[in-house]
Amino acid sequence: MLLKRFLSESALDRWISTPKQITLRDTFSVERLSDLYITLPTRDGGRVRPFAIAPPALSSPLGFGSHLAFFHPRNPERDLRADGTDAEFCPPGFTRRMWAGGRMRWSPDDPLVVGSRATSHSSIGAVEKKGFDGGSPMIFVKQHIEVTTDGQATPSVVEERSHVYLQQPLPKKSPRKGSSQSHIFEFE
Repeated sequence: MLLKRFLSESALDRWISTPKQITLRDTFSVERLSDLYITLPTRDGGRVRPFAIAPPALSSPLGFGSHLAFFHPRNPERDLRADGTDAEFCPPGFTRRMWAGGRMRWSPDDPLVVGSRATSHSSIGAVEKKGFDGGSPMIFVKQHIEVTTDGQATPSVVEERSHVYLQQPLPKKSPRKGSSQSHIFEFE
C-alpha cells in the first residue's frame, strides 16, 4: 500500500526496525526550576503569592514531574519539524503528534535533587502500526526514558511516553464561488 505523501510502507518498516536512542545530560539548576515555579506556581505550593516564590534550595528534592523541564535536545530551528518538535523519534511521513499516555516511576531511595547533574537515556520501546487497512494510518510510538543522577547506579526516574503520529490531512477542496443575480446560480 502506498501511503499519502508518497511514503512506502517498506520505508516506514525500515525506520521502525532501526534502533533509536538519545542520551542527554543536564543540571537541575536553581534558575530553570525557578522559571518553572513562576510559570506553574503550584509546583512549589506558592499559589497564594506567585511572584514572591522563593527559589528552590540546593540539594532539596525535585518535585514530581519537574524533570520534564530538562533534557531537551538543542537542535537548530531549521532541523525541527513543522510543529516545533525534534524529529529523532518521529516516523517519516507522519507529521502530527499527539500524546497518547504514559507513566512515571520515582525511586524513593535516589531522588533527583536541585543542583545535581544527571543523564537521561531515551530509547524506543515499541512501535505499532494501526489503521493502515482502513485508510487512516497511525503509528503508536512508546518511548522509554531513564533519568539517572551522576554517581548513582540506578535511575531516579523511569518514564514511558506514548505518542500517536498521524499524517497531515490532505487539503480540503474549497467551495466553489457562485453568483446570485437571481434564483439561478452559476458556478465558476
